[in-house]
Amino acid sequence: MKTQHYDGSRLYLYAGQLPVDETVKRLEALLQEKNIPVFAKFDHALNASQVGLDLRPTTVLVFGSPQVGTGLMQADQSISLDLPLRISVWEDEAGSTWLAFPKTAKMAETYGLENHPVIPKMEALMESLVQTAGRP
Repeated sequence: MKTQHYDGSRLYLYAGQLPVDETVKRLEALLQEKNIPVFAKFDHALNASQVGLDLRPTTVLVFGSPQVGTGLMQADQSISLDLPLRISVWEDEAGSTWLAFPKTAKMAETYGLENHPVIPKMEALMESLVQTAGRP
């Protein structure tokens, strides 16, 4: 089996303490509490099973705040390729749950927006979401 490789300079990784399905439900509830719309939910394991393939639980939530994202796109519309935000939650081969998202500052750097005032706030929100959703 292939060994997993995660780029710690590009991704923020958090070891969750709950099963994937419970973690995703908690993440959805946190976003709802913060009035942040979820635009899409991809259950990759379900999609795989529908074509006869096996995949451990793997879900991606896509969400964001148009008030925040629009400001970034006004500064550089090409950042729209990386917006809205997303968090992936999966179960690894050892049965552990992981939460991850692309580091916001690193993503913004690609577009020359690393010094935009909203970036540290976005990063703090994302870290808070995965840490809160991932622990009891």
